[in-house]
Parts: sequence; structure tokens; C-alpha cells
Amino acid sequence: MKNVTKKLSGVTLGLMMIGGVHADTFNATATVSSAITLVETTPLDLGTLFLPTTPAANCVLANVSDITISAVGAAAVIGAATNNCANADIVSLAPETPGVITVTGASPFGSVIVTSGTPTDLIHSSGNPSLPTIIFGSVVTNPLTANSLTLDANGDGAITVGGVFRLEDGAAENTTLTAYADGVYTGTYDISVSY
Repeated sequence: MKNVTKKLSGVTLGLMMIGGVHADTFNATATVSSAITLVETTPLDLGTLFLPTTPAANCVLANVSDITISAVGAAAVIGAATNNCANADIVSLAPETPGVITVTGASPFGSVIVTSGTPTDLIHSSGNPSLPTIIFGSVVTNPLTANSLTLDANGDGAITVGGVFRLEDGAAENTTLTAYADGVYTGTYDISVSY
């Protein structure tokens, strides 16, 4: 009888050894992607414009002609010059194109806040400082600046860009204007997005 008791004790001791605690270390990972990409897929273009070749004397800001490029697909609106600026109207010769900025690499089905910065005026390609500029008064976006852009399943979306532009005004700029020259005028604008 003693023999059987010893065998049971040995089996119990063996099971206790197998059931001991074992610890291991495992990894926790995160992939960081903080870069949202903005690409200009369609440049903002005022089209072809006829601008006055003989600017009116003492033309003041309230009286100058301006052009508004819509960010929601509406046709451009040209505001006529008035008073002593009456011979200084913008005339559209070929249609405008709103800009399109494509957003990629953001959160799928998420949203980002759109912000536009201060634009720079459009200057002639020659860089001649005596030529008047086309004043880039303000950027207009769709969705509007400080509002949300809803993204698709890939985290992509599009921002449409327009703006308000006007002729340079000699009295406000405290300068004597020369005529606008034929050629390309270029300015800049900034768009940013954030969560």
C-alpha cells in the first residue's frame, strides 16, 4: 500500500511543475502618417482679359473695375468701373477657370478644415515694377475657408478655388500708373488643411 501512495504523490508534484508561470514580451506598433498631400489639379485662371491701356487719372479703389471668379461653378462677374475710372473696365475675352486642389492621404471618411492664406498680386512675366499689377483681393474656396471638407473612402477630396481681382488703383497705391502690358500675369495663393 505504501508504494501506491508514493506514485500518486509523484504525479501530483509533476503537474505542479508543468503549470508554472511563463512571461513573454510583445510589440505594440503605430504607423505615423502626418503628411496630407495637396496637389493643384486645375490651375486658377482668370482667362484672357482686356485691360485698359490708358488708366484713368486719380482712379480710387471704390471706382475701379473688378472680376470675381466663383468657386461654385457660376460664371465670373465683372464689376464695372465708375466715375473717373469709367474708361478702366475689365473685359473678358476668354472664359475663366476656377482652380481645383486635390487632397490625398487624409483619414478615410474623415474631414479636414480648409484655410486660405493671403494671396499675392498678379505681376507681369517681365517683372517690370513700373507695370501695374492685377490686385488679388481675396481667395474664395469651396468649401469656404474655416469650414470642413468631407473626405471619401480613400481619404481624398477636392477644394475649388476662385477669388476677387481688381485693377490697380493709382490713388490708393500713391503712384502714377502706366498701361497694362500684353502677356501673362501671375500671382500666388495658399491653401492648407488640418484635422
